[in-house]
Amino acid sequence: SMVEYEKYYKTYLEGYENMTLCSTACVLGVRESRRIKCDYMLNFEDYMKRAVFDDEIGRYCYPVDIHVMNTGDEEFERFSKEYDIRYDKGESYGIPYRSLVPVSFSNVLVAGRCIGTDRQMQASVRVMPGCFITGQAAGAAAAIACETQDVRQVDMIKLQNALKNLGAYLPN
Repeated sequence: SMVEYEKYYKTYLEGYENMTLCSTACVLGVRESRRIKCDYMLNFEDYMKRAVFDDEIGRYCYPVDIHVMNTGDEEFERFSKEYDIRYDKGESYGIPYRSLVPVSFSNVLVAGRCIGTDRQMQASVRVMPGCFITGQAAGAAAAIACETQDVRQVDMIKLQNALKNLGAYLPN
């Protein structure tokens, strides 16, 4: 509990002897959640190669910020220790529209941290700007899909132009 942290700081960290815990969050934050299997599963290899997609709906650059699931999870423990995975200035990866289209449904789009990704990639795209990118694209695509009644038949050039007009970053 936070009371234990307060006790630890006061006891073991020089300069914190007189500190007082003022408040804490009222709700536990959740870093990960379910990911939906989509037509394309954006993955860690895409991050590493700064992927570009024909059906790109945005570009993003947040680091792969992953935590181990438990202390016995050796694969992710090694992953998180060996890699400080972040881009240099100006680098980014694309988010494909296909990662918003669930494989099991004919007319549904997803947005936010539940889009089709592997665990490592979700550790990048899960934060708010990534959610904004995918949410804006899902909304624009849904409006365009009204013409064809099928999210898989959305004209990609039309969607990308609509997103650019809304201020999306689509340099490719």
